Amino acid sequence: MMNKIFISIIAFNFFLSNQGIALITKSKGDVEYFKNDGSVAEKNLKKGTSLFDQDRIATGANGFAKYVYLDDGSVIKVHKNAEVYVLGAVDNRAIIKQVRVTDGNVKFEVSNQGGNEFTVVTPTSVATVKGTDFWLESDEDEGDSFFGLSGLVTVRNSESQTVEQLTRNTTITSRPDGQINVKKTDLNDFKKLQRLELSAGEIDEDEFDESVLEQQGDVPEGEIKIQLDDGSGSLKEIIIKYK
Repeated sequence: MMNKIFISIIAFNFFLSNQGIALITKSKGDVEYFKNDGSVAEKNLKKGTSLFDQDRIATGANGFAKYVYLDDGSVIKVHKNAEVYVLGAVDNRAIIKQVRVTDGNVKFEVSNQGGNEFTVVTPTSVATVKGTDFWLESDEDEGDSFFGLSGLVTVRNSESQTVEQLTRNTTITSRPDGQINVKKTDLNDFKKLQRLELSAGEIDEDEFDESVLEQQGDVPEGEIKIQLDDGSGSLKEIIIKYK
């Protein structure tokens, strides 16, 4: 039995090492794919392309690329004018993931990592992720802005080593001079990010409007009506309201 388990682990690791660590599930516009040796593999990255450790994706002014990690389905969305390095090592049937962002807007939809590591590295910050959705806007000169959508992200400024926690509806700004601050997410910033999703075809107009209402806390109230027999033949109506 032990030998069978050992063989299956080797087979899984061999599969990942040969098939890559991630897979492109969507690509549109100007997207370049660079192999880990620095050569240009594709000028226009195609859906279904396998990604390997230390590969690089660069999007142009109208570019968008989405990829998923093969072990747990964590999704990385690389929006226009961004550059991302795909890093990962196979360990005990899981991929120890790292995403290096040198520029641009990237959305992360990370599955629960359990005891595994998922880190995001920029020229300014290092973020540790366990399972959450968030945005990163990175600029080498200006620094980073992290926007929390769900879950928890630990953000450390590389200059000052100061650590802050990113949660839902909060924004962390991390600067090259060592400053790091937390505030409530500005609605206009949220709209700007959602417009990127809209232009990439990840959401439609209705979903955009609904997300803005939810961010404002103005989700339209709905209700469910349930009729119950009180035992005497009379019906009573219970109304449950929800958002």
